[in-house]
Amino acid sequence: MSESSGRTAAEGRQETFAIAVMGPTGTGKSTFINLLTNSDFGVGNDLESCTDSVHFTSPFDLEGKQVILIDTPGFDDTKITDSDVLKMIAASLSLIRGSHLKLAGVIYMHRIIDNRMGGISGRNFRMFRHLCGDSSLSNVVIVTSMWDQIATELGEAREVELKTKPIFFEPVIARGARIARHNNTTESARSIIRSILSRHSEQSTLQIQEELEAGISINATKAGQELDKDLRERSVRHQDELRVVMEEMREAIRLRDEESRKDLALEREKLEVMIKRLEHESASLASGYAEALTRLGAKFQSSVKPLAPRSSFSSFAQPVVAAAETESNAILEGKIAAAFPILGFWGRLAVMLAPFSLSWK
Repeated sequence: MSESSGRTAAEGRQETFAIAVMGPTGTGKSTFINLLTNSDFGVGNDLESCTDSVHFTSPFDLEGKQVILIDTPGFDDTKITDSDVLKMIAASLSLIRGSHLKLAGVIYMHRIIDNRMGGISGRNFRMFRHLCGDSSLSNVVIVTSMWDQIATELGEAREVELKTKPIFFEPVIARGARIARHNNTTESARSIIRSILSRHSEQSTLQIQEELEAGISINATKAGQELDKDLRERSVRHQDELRVVMEEMREAIRLRDEESRKDLALEREKLEVMIKRLEHESASLASGYAEALTRLGAKFQSSVKPLAPRSSFSSFAQPVVAAAETESNAILEGKIAAAFPILGFWGRLAVMLAPFSLSWK
């Protein structure tokens, strides 16, 4: 944004900041947001997610500053695929990037009761690193939750490990990220948000935002490449497991052990389904981003509508253009115009997404 346009915006409305809240399922993201906003976002448990999409809160005031929080699903969601999670998070950040809102920072939630960072937790944090990049880590706060479920001494010992061990958060803390405790109170949550706003000077730009704005397709971003690698590795592991199961089935048949054969047949079916799902997810990673952008656009508009006129969205970046297929827009634009009879930012967004419309059928 130019200096003159920034002055014009400041004269016309109060500055509004956006903060994204990320992390694995069950770390307390929605609970944290509900404390701050008096919202009623669904709260899941350790195994099942209630955040199956990105949600934008209504703006709330914190010591004279307008704030919007972005509630995101984890890369272990029980209802949607990891590739869909990536597309939704990327789309929400692109919408913020192209609006009058300023991304003040990002919160990553981690349960202090977790004593390791392998498996799901490790995958979530690797994706988080690739979404943010290194240059924006000074605007990242790692928030540890569930302190009421652990003895203080044990929690403090784990906190030291998280800060100092390379297998945990030491690499990002060394590059400017901070770690903070959340004790499940409103004041604790407000203090964390206040610390982000107090250190904010210029708009924080995440790596995924820069990549999409530069015209890089979602699957070619660092986060997209990391996810595709992870999907392929998980598929290979399941294929190895499937080979073992098949060998055991042959042995059960030889021994005429019908009960074992049936159990192994069920395990084989389960593995085959997982392998097929992972392969499909990897193959479809490049598609669906435009649809996610459109779908989340309505939620975003609803949240920011009280804050600014649509004209303030005129600087919306065009991250999806590079992924668009070349097609005649005459018919497609007519279809979208009928579906979205709106002006300003949304009219431009409809035209920008016109090449994708046939894939929505």
